[in-house]
Amino acid sequence: MNRARTTSIASALRQRCAVAGFCVLVLPCTSSLHAQAVRGVVTSRGEGNAPVVFAEVTAVASGLRSRTNSYGEFRLLAAPGDSIRIRALGFRERRLLAGTSSLTILLEPLPTMLDKVVTTVGQREITTGQSPASITVLSKNDIAAAGAVSANQLLRRIPGLQEIGSPPAQTSIAIRGLDQSRVLVLIDGEPVAGAMTENRDIGRLSTMAAERIEVVKGPSSVEYGSEALGGVVNLVTAAPATAFIAEATVRTGELGRRESALEISDTYGRVGVRLNGGWRQSDRVTAISASSTTLDRVYDFRGDTRIRLSDRIQLRSDPTMSQQRQRWPVGAGFNGFIDNRTVQGFVEAQMKLAGGMLRARTFGQRYAYQFREALGLLPITGSADSLEQRERMARGLIAYSRMAGQHSLDAGVQFSARGIVSPTKITGDSVNDRVVEVFARDAWTIGSVLLTAGARTSSSSLWGNAISPSVGAVWQVQPMVRVRANVARGFRAPSFKELRYTFINGAAGYQIVGNPDLRPESSWSTTVGGTWVPAAGLSLELEGYRNTLANLIATRDIGLNNAGLIIFRNINVERARTEGIEASVRHASARTELSLGYDYLRARDLLTGRTLDGRATHTARAAVSQRWTQLGGTAADLSTRFTGAAPRGMIVQGSFLSVDGQVRVGLRRAMELSLGVTNLLDQQPTGWTAAFQRQVYVGLRGGYHAAR
Repeated sequence: MNRARTTSIASALRQRCAVAGFCVLVLPCTSSLHAQAVRGVVTSRGEGNAPVVFAEVTAVASGLRSRTNSYGEFRLLAAPGDSIRIRALGFRERRLLAGTSSLTILLEPLPTMLDKVVTTVGQREITTGQSPASITVLSKNDIAAAGAVSANQLLRRIPGLQEIGSPPAQTSIAIRGLDQSRVLVLIDGEPVAGAMTENRDIGRLSTMAAERIEVVKGPSSVEYGSEALGGVVNLVTAAPATAFIAEATVRTGELGRRESALEISDTYGRVGVRLNGGWRQSDRVTAISASSTTLDRVYDFRGDTRIRLSDRIQLRSDPTMSQQRQRWPVGAGFNGFIDNRTVQGFVEAQMKLAGGMLRARTFGQRYAYQFREALGLLPITGSADSLEQRERMARGLIAYSRMAGQHSLDAGVQFSARGIVSPTKITGDSVNDRVVEVFARDAWTIGSVLLTAGARTSSSSLWGNAISPSVGAVWQVQPMVRVRANVARGFRAPSFKELRYTFINGAAGYQIVGNPDLRPESSWSTTVGGTWVPAAGLSLELEGYRNTLANLIATRDIGLNNAGLIIFRNINVERARTEGIEASVRHASARTELSLGYDYLRARDLLTGRTLDGRATHTARAAVSQRWTQLGGTAADLSTRFTGAAPRGMIVQGSFLSVDGQVRVGLRRAMELSLGVTNLLDQQPTGWTAAFQRQVYVGLRGGYHAAR
């Protein structure tokens, strides 16, 4: 009886196993017979709805999976009614039913995920949370809240960034203690003019048409090449509007502030066009202490045309033009004049190819600089150093990006042909250069960890070779905690003037000569930081950094020439280190945002032990923004920024506390009135120029926005 019962049980088990095997082996096959191709795009629910790359998309029943490409697109076989699961590092998991053949999926970023868009290697756009670097992105709202018409007026409000003037009338932004030629300034990923002739001035960079301004802190030569030694400032212009808009802005205020701007934009079928023109003027020059006859006037034009030839191919063309005049007293009743003229632009094609994205871009630039003197308010032809110095550049980029499993790969090559003409200032009056660069970068997602590694090699016909590697990691410890670390090497190639400059000032008794044997400056940077979100809307960030610089180029006295003049020559001698800690707290609710930031900087010349000129040890900022629905929408922004004392030559530049504010009131549809003030308390500490005096201004913005 027991044997019969045992036999019966065994028979039942065999039947159940057979049924289970049928379910395991046959049902998926049956399901796959009814499966359909589901296509979709995964984007971030945040600013710009940026595509989420290498997100894992899984059909739960069958286990089939796919990953999104560079555009956030995916293709997956799934049966109707099947559950689809979407996972991506830094985002909340989402599930939905495969009810249609085309899906648009928005993922909610985790509280620690920074979802603002930033440009990376090969001109590809990613979110800031997909990079281990320290990145600050100023949005269009941030620019409007500051009422800033030029980039320097906006960037100097960020802790860790300081504005430093340089003769004769230029200003630059220092990132973590490194400024001028060691900070690369770009418009849509292309360099602003003036770098080759050492005529950098970030005050020329208008915020007109800006969609955002990206600030990368630390060496970024893998992504951008030379000059990205201390960091990068990249102004990204807005895309054409999807419906017709025509908008004008005017402002007027103290210190001779006058400005106006006009924008016209629309999309006609597959073609989008945006045109921006503007004019701005001030009776102050940022780097000049005088205020009697000073003038800074800039005219700007920026255009953007984008053509969608098909779902696979897109074209873009961006021209930019700028003209600036600066005037200031130089003594004995004379005024100095600087005229800068720039024309530049690029043409780009993007094409989906072999599961990835191919980008080809050509860029051209022409720039002219002229300095003159005169007794009146207008320059005189042939006065002082009236010969023009001219720059020209042409470069091409081919880059390819592709998702491969858990890897996001970028690779490309860039070729540049550059030259300057500087009569009587450079040996032979002109010099040319050819640069070839090859780069590659991999971002590898392993569960809650993102690993990055990349390198760029640069070869120049003028200054030799440079290799720039970088490695980084991001770890999503838990939804509320995210840590990151990055190690990178940056370099700055010697400029044309440093290599070939020849200039004699007999009255002053000296001669400057170039040095064709100069080597590129280099920097190794290490950063470690993290983000903690203890409660909804509240975030805290902390980051430590160290930059060690070698082969810094400095001008040294090397003796006398045959005429008895002192000879100065550029040589690789200096070493420096900048290190510090940045901390910030941010709280945001539906209508109110409060932020606090602090940066401690220790910037030292390692040969002398002295603090680098103009570098304040302490900088801080507090800002609050409030929004109301009354009066057609009202916004109030108030910020306080503190810059500590810093050495500047033979003096100590005093600490500076500036209180800035602006109120914007919506008068009617597409019209806004603004009233603002900078340096409300009219602080004028030692070493700060007249351009930083209190300024009250009023503005009006209005236009027509078509509905679509």
